[in-house]
Amino acid sequence: MTKKIGFFVADGFQALDLFGPLDTFMEANSFISEAYSSCLLGLTKAPVKTCYGQVVSVDLDIYQAVEIDYLIITGGSGMRQLHLSPKQVNALRSIADSAERVLSVCTGAFVLSDLFAEQQHRITTHWRHCRQLAEQAGNYQVEQDPLFIESGKLWSSAGVLSGVDLALEVIRRDFGNTIAASVAKELVVYLQRRGGQSQYSDLLKVQSSDSMRLNPLLEWLSENYHKVISVSAMAERISVSDRQLTRLFKQHLNSTPGHYLNQLRLNRAWDLITCETTSLVQVARQVGFTSYDSFRRAFYGQFGVSPSYFSRNRQ
Repeated sequence: MTKKIGFFVADGFQALDLFGPLDTFMEANSFISEAYSSCLLGLTKAPVKTCYGQVVSVDLDIYQAVEIDYLIITGGSGMRQLHLSPKQVNALRSIADSAERVLSVCTGAFVLSDLFAEQQHRITTHWRHCRQLAEQAGNYQVEQDPLFIESGKLWSSAGVLSGVDLALEVIRRDFGNTIAASVAKELVVYLQRRGGQSQYSDLLKVQSSDSMRLNPLLEWLSENYHKVISVSAMAERISVSDRQLTRLFKQHLNSTPGHYLNQLRLNRAWDLITCETTSLVQVARQVGFTSYDSFRRAFYGQFGVSPSYFSRNRQ
């Protein structure tokens, strides 16, 4: 059965918050006929402007009889500053109540929290606006770090492109890993950034700090994590001592070099198990573990489940 998606937009919405998830869901139709359909919802049927002035047409206003499975609230500066009247809140809440899932992208979380102001949920938004959201949404536990959060029927995602990660996760829940991976491949995006993964990549953490000395090493490790790499070899890459390297990792990544490398390997192992049919022993070898037992113990320590359990229950 086709899942019907309604995207709510208002003046000042972020175009990528709409078209990123929309294209992701629609691409699924290339692999499963009529998996999803979509429409644009507005406060009225008048055209709506993006935050940069481009104009899009809406299909329905929020007062029309709308039957959708998923309501997705886009973000943008206009959405963050949107003040809905009680009548508008009631109309949009009626649509949300009848939907199976209600999702927000980026600062669409401000509208989401207004719609369900009396409830208590975990929620996220773009890291820059988390403090403001926490002040406005008193009942909500606002979390700055995750890419996206599922809290009951409410889903929220962080800044802009995390809306694509959110859409891929919904597709995975609806149609399984193979279809989600196929969609990601067509869109040339990385599957799968998990919801609990940080909004900040390690390279961004370093680039925003007072030292960028780790950048070349982190880039090299991301391509060579499957090799046997000692702390001394890492230190040599950026011409520092072992002790200096450990200090830099502690200061800027709150980790040790060895632990960081292990996390790279385990995160890649998670993705391989999710997206491919490779045996677990082969996965362990591909990510640089010399034995399956050591891989199994490290995987359990990182994710709280064994590789075999995760593989059996990944759908």
